[in-house]
Amino acid sequence: MKQNYKTVDYEWLTKATGDPFADAGGYAIEYLSEKFPEKDILELIDYITTIYVKKWGGKLDAFFLNSKITNNAFKGNKKIEETKKYFKSLVDESESIEFGYCRVTGREAKLFFAGRNNSVMTGSGKLINFHHFFQRGISLSKEALIRIHFVPFACQQLQGKISLMQSSNRTLNNLFVKLTVEKNLHEIGVGLSEGIAKSDYKKPANAIFDFVDSALSQLAEFREGNILPSLTLYHFTNFGATPEIQLYQLPAKVFLFYRTCLQPRFKEDWQKFVRSHYYDGKHKGAKYNLQSGKFELVKSKETEVIDFDDYKQWFNRILNKLLIDENIRPEILRWSRKHPFNFEIVSIYQQNIIGMKKETILKIKELAAFLVREEDADKIKKRIKALDGAKNASALRRFILKDVVAANYVAMNENPIVTVDDYVNYLFPDGSYWAEIRDILLIAIYQELHERDLISEELKVELDSEVEEEVIND
Repeated sequence: MKQNYKTVDYEWLTKATGDPFADAGGYAIEYLSEKFPEKDILELIDYITTIYVKKWGGKLDAFFLNSKITNNAFKGNKKIEETKKYFKSLVDESESIEFGYCRVTGREAKLFFAGRNNSVMTGSGKLINFHHFFQRGISLSKEALIRIHFVPFACQQLQGKISLMQSSNRTLNNLFVKLTVEKNLHEIGVGLSEGIAKSDYKKPANAIFDFVDSALSQLAEFREGNILPSLTLYHFTNFGATPEIQLYQLPAKVFLFYRTCLQPRFKEDWQKFVRSHYYDGKHKGAKYNLQSGKFELVKSKETEVIDFDDYKQWFNRILNKLLIDENIRPEILRWSRKHPFNFEIVSIYQQNIIGMKKETILKIKELAAFLVREEDADKIKKRIKALDGAKNASALRRFILKDVVAANYVAMNENPIVTVDDYVNYLFPDGSYWAEIRDILLIAIYQELHERDLISEELKVELDSEVEEEVIND
């Protein structure tokens, strides 16, 4: 970018500020200035404004209320002329209101009022209660206002609102903006651009995890290194009298767990588990085919086959639960009744997401191996039924004392399988949830059976009926 104007601090057009909108706009400026190095900042503003007006028909109402572009008082080229005139006045500093500290950059500079007409999710007009002393807007530097003008080019439309992905890591912030700007430029180049870029997804959770997939595939430092970022999806609209914003947050611990699940040794098991939990009300009764990786829906005598590119738009129970910090243990248990599933995934989840002690998991795995040590389908079936029937902590304790501790004693084993220390500190420590111990023990038992190929046909039939009684999709 040519630096023609001494009144502009060019460093602050792209420098990280911590404000999600200013940072997204700043990287859009950085990307476009590298693509068009011959343009100065006013020429870049002219370039982007022309796109907003001529390609997108001025449809920026979800960002700016009654701006030079969205105000119906201006038509066609007048929108472009008035916008250029406004930003020229900022660069010339002819409309500055005071000298002080910019609310976005934190630097001392000449300041200008920013309201809903030229900034995102701020107050003005009837919403002045957003600001100290009921000012008609917040005070921003020209650099911050210029950056915000580029925000629409860095956002995507998702579920009827605007989405912006931000992270605790700047490289990830820039990746989302880069992918979005490139999507916009491509659609403009082929004549398909009619507004801001549309997300490839309809559900926030699906969009977030797809972005994580993109980051892991494109950036080796996230795939292999120790960088563990958090992610926030800003889902908002600044439209008319109903501005609103909702935040979807993916913590660093979930990023780590999800990344781990995509490692080669876990990926196949994880993908089958996750993909089987897609659901769509318009395709009730669709069954996931483990071999083909597609959903099949029987209609009369015909079978409709739904590919991943189509069903990836559906609601996914697992991804949604991970995003809103709900436990996926019930789904893992249900899946384990019929399918092999690497127990190490369960162990990693319980330790990193739930906070279970490693010693507890090792002890549970030891108990599971003990309970299926005899290849007797009837005995195994009775033990599973007894565990399934444990509806409180007392029942679970009785099961462990009778079916594990007492059985171990009868078997004349020299070493106790459950010591007092195990019982007090790992199986039933203060603050533990008994149902969690029961479910993980059941999962471990099923995985022992799958690994040893000990699930008899009789047990498979019984498990089929049990699983059908459970509901995967509410």
